[in-house]
Amino acid sequence: MILIGFMGCGKTTIAHELGLQLNKKTIDLDDVITKIAGQPIPEIFAAEGEAAFREYEFQALQSILKENAIIATGGGVVTYEKSYALLKELTDIPVFFLNAPFDDLYSRIQEDDNRPLGNQDIEKVRALYNSRLDKYSALADREISTSKTVADTAAEIISYMDDGNFKA
Repeated sequence: MILIGFMGCGKTTIAHELGLQLNKKTIDLDDVITKIAGQPIPEIFAAEGEAAFREYEFQALQSILKENAIIATGGGVVTYEKSYALLKELTDIPVFFLNAPFDDLYSRIQEDDNRPLGNQDIEKVRALYNSRLDKYSALADREISTSKTVADTAAEIISYMDDGNFKA
């Protein structure tokens, strides 16, 4: 399965919880990107810019889609047309849009130096969030709120899968 959503929604944390509960491998797309690029994400943004980062992200996504794993993407994966198209083509892998109220998300990401786009004025980050909502929704098989505990969020995803919507 693939987890999408804005920065701070809990994609990595939920992926790890799901991996433990389902006994499945988890892959954080950001980790794959840093291996491909050979440098941390903030350094990619500083040295090469966002466009180069999005291309690395696309390459990383392409390289792991065949894995039988729970994949936590980056918040901006939907903004790059090639990555968005790749995710849109998926029919046999469930995509979950993890979401929470913007103020909750912002409080989770502010002052996190590993989020180059999150360290901006709140209104710029809000505009970024709003600009991505339709894309997250269009890709998702299901939107899941992360305003509850990690265990409860994972349980909701597993329940959706167990209801025959997809095979876990």
